[in-house]
Amino acid sequence: MKKARTLPVKVFLALVALVYIAPILIIMTNSFMKPGEIARNYGDQYDAFDYTMEGKTHYAEYHLIPEVVSAEQYLALFFTTPEYLDMFVNSLRLTLPIVLLQIVTGTAAAYGFTVWKFRFKEIIFCVYIILMLLPFQTTLVSNYIIADRLKILNTHLSIILPWGFSPFAAFIMRQSMKGIPYSFFEAAQIDGANQWRKFIHIAVPLSAGGLASLVILVFTDCWAMVEQPLIFLRDANLEPLSVFLSQIGREEIGLIFAASVFYMTPAVWIFLYGQEYFEQGIKLSAIK
Repeated sequence: MKKARTLPVKVFLALVALVYIAPILIIMTNSFMKPGEIARNYGDQYDAFDYTMEGKTHYAEYHLIPEVVSAEQYLALFFTTPEYLDMFVNSLRLTLPIVLLQIVTGTAAAYGFTVWKFRFKEIIFCVYIILMLLPFQTTLVSNYIIADRLKILNTHLSIILPWGFSPFAAFIMRQSMKGIPYSFFEAAQIDGANQWRKFIHIAVPLSAGGLASLVILVFTDCWAMVEQPLIFLRDANLEPLSVFLSQIGREEIGLIFAASVFYMTPAVWIFLYGQEYFEQGIKLSAIK
């Protein structure tokens, strides 16, 4: 009886999940189509609804399953157009340092807000929350001026430095560290452990869920960045693949599918690898 009651809910959730993964399925299956089939299906993408004088309507044809499975798009991606690989490397050069910086600064700040006792701690943390809620456009002008003064415009540092010290990391890690009993730190202090040992051997290992959540959220956010590179980078050779994909012409639409699959693979892999810790970290953040 209980299974019969939950069946409609499960069917509804399955349909919702299918709607969410439909774009990914379309991208993956279309990446294995031949260029001719891609041209037939998407050649008139901007004329999907063509109203003629007779009142007839012509619809574009979209196929999920390729007529002939082909790897031509991937061969062209990796061997014919090497600039895709260069832009992919640029994405790594931007994303990995930002993730590493946020891990270091976020865990250190969270340890201070959680373990240390000092005046105005909660007020300072409220300032962190306010800064986290502000959209990046509010600090864009000041970041641009500072980058110009430091002579780092048109370099990856102009994006890495502001983003690497985001208060979001401190918020996530503080919520995770608040779940650690304070008696653990007191016992370690009695045994002669200094602040560094308490941080490395207690705070960081016991907040692995929050750390995994931080890595996944920051990586996916940075991996899909578009606005910051467009503003701070003037050299097209420094742009990440996320910007380069938006500039691919209509005549190369087949490459868009292959490049999109290639581009989303690291983000999907990181999420699947840390999914268990990610869910644990989100639950702890919500509870605390």
